[in-house]
Amino acid sequence: MARLKELDAMVDGMNLKEVPLHHACEACIEGKHQKTFFPKDEPTRAFKLLELVHSNVCGPMKTTSRGGARYFVTFIDDFSRKTHVYLLKVKGEVFDKFKEYKALVVNQIDMKIKTLRSNNEGEFVSKKFDNFLHECGIQ
Repeated sequence: MARLKELDAMVDGMNLKEVPLHHACEACIEGKHQKTFFPKDEPTRAFKLLELVHSNVCGPMKTTSRGGARYFVTFIDDFSRKTHVYLLKVKGEVFDKFKEYKALVVNQIDMKIKTLRSNNEGEFVSKKFDNFLHECGIQ
């Protein structure tokens, strides 16, 4: 707000009023909340292939693909930024697509995935998925 007040002084005809907090809409207030960042003790960037893989699910899309998919999941290697995209009919296919992705990249470059990072939505949270990650040593 201080910068806007400086602009107000420089421009003729500009009239800024301070809006009391109780007049701001709820969405505006929530939009101003600070993001929660990852802990500082964790590295933010990978230094090797497959050290950190980001994943996210998008959908449902309004238009269904020819094969019946309404979602897609991405797996992005943090180091190389190489991205793999898999189409999904339902969100429940995420675990199978992760296993498919893991088999592909491990076979191609003979390295293991160290960390999988997601937004922790429901499609990544299941006993089966957790057990698989634990068995593979994936954080």
